[in-house]
Amino acid sequence: MREIKKIIVHCSVSSFGDAKIIDGWHRELGFSEIGYHYVILNGKRHSKDKYCDKTDGNIELGRDIQKQGAHCKYQNKNSIGICLIGNKSFTKKQFRSLLVLIERLKDRFGFLPVYGHYEMPSGISQGKTCPNFDMDKFRRENTLYA
Repeated sequence: MREIKKIIVHCSVSSFGDAKIIDGWHRELGFSEIGYHYVILNGKRHSKDKYCDKTDGNIELGRDIQKQGAHCKYQNKNSIGICLIGNKSFTKKQFRSLLVLIERLKDRFGFLPVYGHYEMPSGISQGKTCPNFDMDKFRRENTLYA
């Protein structure tokens, strides 16, 4: 069993997508498979799709959680990567699903601090803004981490 010490939240920096599409993007970059462990949909799988309420907030599995991720340089060994589809705008359903997923992971692994990619050393050095929302505010407004 891999030792999990933290959760790192990302965004796809795209207006559409799902785990299969991100897997393809990551393979094009030379990854063996998708780098994230979970993907939270925004109701738009493909660029030409209209919004679909039924898929908004759906949580899809990415890389097996027992495998080291490929989502945050120097942090992959002991973290879980969660990607929200979107760039600077996310849905209420996505945030609810993120909270549900964090709670499930907390139940399974115990307390896990939650960070945005931009808060990690490699994110800071690369000028990352991902997941493009204020993680301090997110943590303050959600008592899962207290």
